[in-house]
Amino acid sequence: MLKKSQSNQATIAPVREAIHQTQEQRTGAMRARLLEATLELIAEQGWAQTSTLKICQRAEVSRGAQTHHFPTKDSLLIAAVKEIVARYQQELESATEQPASRERSLEGLFDFLWDACFEGNLLNCWMEVMVAARTDDALRPAVRETDSNAIESMRTLGARCEAHGVPTKFSAADLTELTVYLLRGMVVHRGVHVAMGDKQRLFKIWKTLVLQRDLISLADRSSSRRLQ
Repeated sequence: MLKKSQSNQATIAPVREAIHQTQEQRTGAMRARLLEATLELIAEQGWAQTSTLKICQRAEVSRGAQTHHFPTKDSLLIAAVKEIVARYQQELESATEQPASRERSLEGLFDFLWDACFEGNLLNCWMEVMVAARTDDALRPAVRETDSNAIESMRTLGARCEAHGVPTKFSAADLTELTVYLLRGMVVHRGVHVAMGDKQRLFKIWKTLVLQRDLISLADRSSSRRLQ
């Protein structure tokens, strides 16, 4: 009798595990649908026009399913904020993992940041979120923390480039952070001025200044004038 009971338990355990995994998969899939719909709507219609009703319609889920996974609109939107940054960082870290990757140089990293900003809608979403957080007390702490973590990750990647012989007196981490801010401004500008030609030209000037030591010379001249 004991052997039979043990046999039954041995049979039931894998079944329970399979059911548990299936539930986890369903939960993950539902959350992913809601987050994807949220990001699409933020990019298309802006933060202010993105409602939970529209999100449910886009994701083709019931309102009850949405509140089960994200009880409030704020919890859903904050999760979307974190998803934006997670995807962006995953793309960047994946690109820099390869030993021969162009992104291991400072110029390559800058080029990757450009592509990440203007290919797809992730940074458009993030700019919408940043603007909304200025006047949204519930959103601001989550955005501030997430953005600080993202900037720190960018600085770390810049510092890795410094180890590969970046020819500058300036910190590669500082230059990387400054480049991120420059590109964010360009993304906001593109919301009104769609043409990309001038932005590409200006970004090339920025890279030339950084990579050809013009900034170093400028800093040295400025320092010399102050000492005189």
